[in-house]
Amino acid sequence: MALSTSYPNIGAQAEFLTYLVMSQLVKHHLTGRWLTVEHLVESTHLWMQVNDHVIDVLERVSLASLAREMATHVLSVSEDMFDAKTLGGAFLDHLNLNYECQAVAKIYSSCVAFLVHERFSIEQRSQPDGQ
Repeated sequence: MALSTSYPNIGAQAEFLTYLVMSQLVKHHLTGRWLTVEHLVESTHLWMQVNDHVIDVLERVSLASLAREMATHVLSVSEDMFDAKTLGGAFLDHLNLNYECQAVAKIYSSCVAFLVHERFSIEQRSQPDGQ
């Protein structure tokens, strides 16, 4: 049964975002370029099918855009941590991440922190003043 709610599952979003960030890093390492829109769409559909999650289309677009920003930032601050050996161990296969890999664990942790902060910020802005 696919997960689909009006209140997105942060865990599923963080896994999805981590998958996209790691995919962007691998693509950039191999080619010097980022994933194309077509590759992102294909990767998104495959990930949702394999992981039995449904993420709203607007949320997918937002997370895909964020993934590239995060990958760019990661490379600017710690490119040495994401070398060929590390990236080679990041995936168990083309759709499943190896969460025992330190790089994957760090990206996942960053994704969770970002998504929790984003949700908390939205909830705070939506509450009337004084509550």
